[in-house]
Amino acid sequence: MRRFLQWSRAALIGLMFAAGMTAVGLLFPVFRCLPLSPARRLEGAVQVAWYRGLLSILGVRVRVSGRPSADAVLWVSNHVSWLDIVLLGACRPLTFVAKREVGAWPLVGFLAKGTGTLLVSRGDLASSGLVADRMTWLLRQGQAVALFPEGTSSTGATVLRFHARLFGPAVRVGAQVQPVAIRYHGAGCEHVPFVGEDDFLPHLWRLLGERRVAVELSFCPPVSASGKARDELAVLTRSHVVSGLGGEPADPLAPGLRRNRC
Repeated sequence: MRRFLQWSRAALIGLMFAAGMTAVGLLFPVFRCLPLSPARRLEGAVQVAWYRGLLSILGVRVRVSGRPSADAVLWVSNHVSWLDIVLLGACRPLTFVAKREVGAWPLVGFLAKGTGTLLVSRGDLASSGLVADRMTWLLRQGQAVALFPEGTSSTGATVLRFHARLFGPAVRVGAQVQPVAIRYHGAGCEHVPFVGEDDFLPHLWRLLGERRVAVELSFCPPVSASGKARDELAVLTRSHVVSGLGGEPADPLAPGLRRNRC
């Protein structure tokens, strides 16, 4: 039964990726011939529908608490898996900040680049600066950006320190920041973390065999970046995420914590 579930879902996922690549390769160039505002709305609607379709195929059941602020243009969250991107992307149109390695993933890389994902190289100040400049432009245009400030994924047992560098654009713009807490639980949740030496396709194959994945998505009170230093903003938003997960987690430098390369 598990193998049948995996293969049947794999076929549907294949169709979804084919549809996504068609949208990015054919529809989006047409949309971009339109005035900017309707083009953004159409692209955003397609992306949200695509992410929601993936959640349905994967059997993800989402329980939401709180309500996202309509004014928040920078979303920040703890990071457990690539599935986090699908969850947030199903909520509203977002431009994601991701590690440059994501651009080399099969199929996913093509879609990431085609939807404007901002790819940043680890430890490369020039790359971070270019991404920060692009983030600043997007935030000033009122376009929402999603950032995973831990800089890596973890098993979900803790929230790592939030790196402050890419909070700079929000500070410059005086943006509203939306902290989001993501918690997976129940049967099958042990297969969700994308950590250590995991590769995307084998990890996806394992998830396809889980009948259902339960997740709680908690929208914490928004934080204004106006008048704050980026370090202060990083600490404050992390505290909101920790609270949204139900309390202070273990020491983020605890021995045995596995960290993902990307």
